[in-house]
Amino acid sequence: MTHDYGGSQRWCILRTSGSRTLALADSLTKAGFEAWSPRKTLRRAKAGVKRRADGTRPMVEIDAAILPTFVFARARDVQTLAQVACADITPHPPFSIFRHGGRYPEIADSSVRGLQEAEREATATIEAIRAAETREEAERIRKAAMKTERERLRAMQISEAQRRKALRNERGTFDDGQHVTVEDMPSFIGVTGIVQSSDGKSAVVVFGGMLTVTVEAWQLARA
Repeated sequence: MTHDYGGSQRWCILRTSGSRTLALADSLTKAGFEAWSPRKTLRRAKAGVKRRADGTRPMVEIDAAILPTFVFARARDVQTLAQVACADITPHPPFSIFRHGGRYPEIADSSVRGLQEAEREATATIEAIRAAETREEAERIRKAAMKTERERLRAMQISEAQRRKALRNERGTFDDGQHVTVEDMPSFIGVTGIVQSSDGKSAVVVFGGMLTVTVEAWQLARA
């Protein structure tokens, strides 16, 4: 089953062990939360079964997480989820909520669209394999899907490199004492700093105490 969550609502990030990723998403969904982790169906040879006369073995299908350890839940439920995560007795697999700078960072729907597309492509591939009339045809579909995925990842990497190169050419003027946040740097999610100095290309930002970092101007936003 694929998921297509629209609207402008935001997500918080839950973390769990890799083997419990899908179990947590399913458990929370069953309990009434809007939770999701992208998944794909894998075909594997059935273990412990002898090969057929033609050398093949029966196949089984298993669900696998596309992004192990990560589950996304609607940010509107974050306080309730925090209580669930800390409860001594819970029907759900153990999990924590990603927290940084004393708050729970939220991500927009647009940030998970790539994962949603990966889930849709995985679903289309497994359906095509199921519909294949021969083992050879199913194998061709599988290999074609793997090639497409590799090409998509390469294209994403090239596109990201081009985006960063263009952004680095942008200049930004920040006044001394200006409060700013840092974008595109996960370690600074939710953290506000103060500009100590700026030359248009970059700025020296103080994040409290002795933590002073030089950040490129394109990565800064006024708080």
